[in-house]
Amino acid sequence: MYIRIVRGQPRPGQADEAARRWTEHLAPRLRSIPGFRAAYFIGDREANKVGGVSIWDDNHGEAVDQAMREFRQRLQDITVGPPNMEDYEVLAEA
Repeated sequence: MYIRIVRGQPRPGQADEAARRWTEHLAPRLRSIPGFRAAYFIGDREANKVGGVSIWDDNHGEAVDQAMREFRQRLQDITVGPPNMEDYEVLAEA
């Protein structure tokens, strides 16, 4: 199992708009990609931070990367700088 963690910074007051766009555009795309297990959009409005966590059966491929590139373009007007993405293999679970 693999996990991708994406951290981003919306412009002040735009965390909820980023979540809305994630729900409408990225979430359906992720669900359609083979190997998808779950995804969450998370945030801290006071600290003006948002992120995403997606869980995959196997190491996700180009389809996930393409969906992320397209989503970043949809957020350019409400974010500050590019997101930070990290991929991990699950080594143990409870």
